[in-house]
Amino acid sequence: MTRQQILIVEDERNLRRVLAAVLQAEGFDTLEAEDGNTALDLLAQHRPALVLSDQRLPGMSGTDLLRAIKQRWPHVPVIIATAYGEIQHAVEAMKAGAEHYLTKPVDEGELLAIVRQTLSRHGQSLPALRTRQNYGIIGNSPAIQELLNTIELVAPAPSNVLITGESGTGKELVARAIHAASPRADQPFIAMNCAAIPMELVESELFGFERAAFTGATRSQAGKLEAAGQGTVFLDEIGDMPLAMQVKLLRVLQERELVRLGSHQRIPFRARLVAATNVDLARAIEENRFREDLYYRLNVIPVHLPPLRERREDIPLLVRHFADAVCAAMGRPLMDISAAAMQALTAYDWPGNIRELENVIERSVVLSREAEIGLHNLPAHIRAPHGREQPPAAMPSDLPGIERLAVVQALEKTQGNQSRAAQLLGISRKQLRTKMKNFGLFNDKDKAEDLEDVD
Repeated sequence: MTRQQILIVEDERNLRRVLAAVLQAEGFDTLEAEDGNTALDLLAQHRPALVLSDQRLPGMSGTDLLRAIKQRWPHVPVIIATAYGEIQHAVEAMKAGAEHYLTKPVDEGELLAIVRQTLSRHGQSLPALRTRQNYGIIGNSPAIQELLNTIELVAPAPSNVLITGESGTGKELVARAIHAASPRADQPFIAMNCAAIPMELVESELFGFERAAFTGATRSQAGKLEAAGQGTVFLDEIGDMPLAMQVKLLRVLQERELVRLGSHQRIPFRARLVAATNVDLARAIEENRFREDLYYRLNVIPVHLPPLRERREDIPLLVRHFADAVCAAMGRPLMDISAAAMQALTAYDWPGNIRELENVIERSVVLSREAEIGLHNLPAHIRAPHGREQPPAAMPSDLPGIERLAVVQALEKTQGNQSRAAQLLGISRKQLRTKMKNFGLFNDKDKAEDLEDVD
């Protein structure tokens, strides 16, 4: 396989050599330039697969070099490295066409992950990596193998990670894998769903509070950011965080300090932040629902999870895994999956992704009295030809069925976001969760949230 060539543009000779050594050890060839003009000459001669440039260069800046490259070679991806605290330069570079940015001092794992992701997006071949652990992530597809590679590369770094993907693709599982593969594995992993907590409670949950900070605060309590210690904070559905809290979270990330409600004492923030969303944050920024500066602070290492329909080759492995797990939990012999059932499961588009697949397999195992899951054990809308027909509409006289269908459709339209689904239905989120429970639409995560509410 041809080794991909990467052009490193850095005026500090020692740093340039270190970056070259890291990339060469990973299986890439490198070219080196100490300024923008030399870089342009090398680009004309060699046409590398990717350019890694410092922002501060003698003569032209990294952003100026980026613009010159985009004029002459628009398809060559460029990554810009900026000093910590110069986020405005990173934003400027991204708007000028940079593929991504790195914060100096550059972390080795972060560098390799971003380089591999960038080349992969541009259809370039990548050098093979050693066999990785799977951390509970099931699949042999190229997308999943590259995801596992990314986890191994970025886990040792302190860098913030932003995980994107549709609802049900396993974003929290990936966050836990990053934590488990990191030196922080023996420290706390603290998760918070920004969409599941009422707006008025987000601040106290995130930052904690002192006794008497507000009505009902009878004792002091650490928030999620403080409780994580030197571990990992996972903020799910970050796109639904209120703007006021986005400002305060940004300040924490910039200053690495936080203050509890009702206090003036500054507390060091030492944890790593991993955020996740199924919201299009670029659109949210345009609509002034999400802060652009926070986005760039969070999106240091982007990890995108493909929907299940884009990695159908993994479906048989997932089906087998979930079926075996349910059988083991029930204390019954492992069940086979008929060829017809597997074909239908593989053909279905899975709008709810892995979470929906898991629920379907659990239902099929529980309701089957046979030693095999057959086509007849699957829900009707999955048994349909090609597995792409919608669930049949309820009869007008079937009021519970109509109501259940309305709830299902609202959740599908909002990709599982319960707050937005409740808005579509014109009811409160609490009423929606009650209906979900009554209609058997709760998954394990929903049940756990209910138990937390009781506590």
